[in-house]
Amino acid sequence: MMIAEKILHMFTETEEDAFRLLYDTYYKTLVLFANQVVNDKEVAKDIVQDYFVKFWISKPYKTLKFGLDKYIFQAVKFSALTYLKEARRKEDCFQSFSHEMGDEKDMIQLEGQVDIIKVVYQMIDLLPEERRQVFMMVFVDGMSYQKVADRLAISKNTVKTQLARALKFLRKEMKDNDIPFLFIFLIKK
Repeated sequence: MMIAEKILHMFTETEEDAFRLLYDTYYKTLVLFANQVVNDKEVAKDIVQDYFVKFWISKPYKTLKFGLDKYIFQAVKFSALTYLKEARRKEDCFQSFSHEMGDEKDMIQLEGQVDIIKVVYQMIDLLPEERRQVFMMVFVDGMSYQKVADRLAISKNTVKTQLARALKFLRKEMKDNDIPFLFIFLIKK
């Protein structure tokens, strides 16, 4: 019996033992695999860790009959590609902002503003996942509350609540760092 089949079989008996074997068997290989996609070992480790958490929560092994190894490698690859897409989108946002602000003479003046944007994104990354997602969809992507609610399958009031909590957190963080609060995003909105 192959190791993937053995692990799937173990999930029917003791989930904890099966998960431990899954983790011990595939973690290092998945990190190397993700690292080939993102070219950053620490990010690759985070991607794989996040995947194992999602795996434990969503329990896809309950519906899998075979192909566990193929399934987890595809899932990690998708997560790594999603990370790259998000990183590229952030970089494009920085570039767009820099481009909109003027030519090279102006770039010297903008260096401080670009640093502010980086700090803002670092603060945004501290938000819980759903809150960060709502914030980005509203302020960066320019989506309406209703479109965000529809896309995330949550209520419009939940969108408003998550956004209010995100803004409260970010105001506090920006105040502590003595940074003008989020005018960059609010101007586009």
